[in-house]
Amino acid sequence: MGGNPRAIEAQEKRGQQELVNSAQLPVKCPPDLKAKLTAAGVVFGSGTPGDSLFCSATLPKGWKKVGTDHDMWSHLVDDKGVKQAMIFYKAAFYDRNAFLSHA
Repeated sequence: MGGNPRAIEAQEKRGQQELVNSAQLPVKCPPDLKAKLTAAGVVFGSGTPGDSLFCSATLPKGWKKVGTDHDMWSHLVDDKGVKQAMIFYKAAFYDRNAFLSHA
């Protein structure tokens, strides 16, 4: 990391930005939450080639992913701005992890 003591934090922030601007969601998701999101119109697609943490996803019209002030947490919000799920993504090279959880 070139001796930069903030490099990992920068990597995590960049990971959050990339996630909220992508057409992907984490693969790990409690079955009941996945069923709820699917019923609301979220389409979970195929896995992302070369990255077992994520799959393609199509969100209902007006839904979006929104970053929070913590670089590892984002929210999935509906067209009314109501939080439907929380998204954890730790983008640090040494310990990557991602999952969806209940809001």
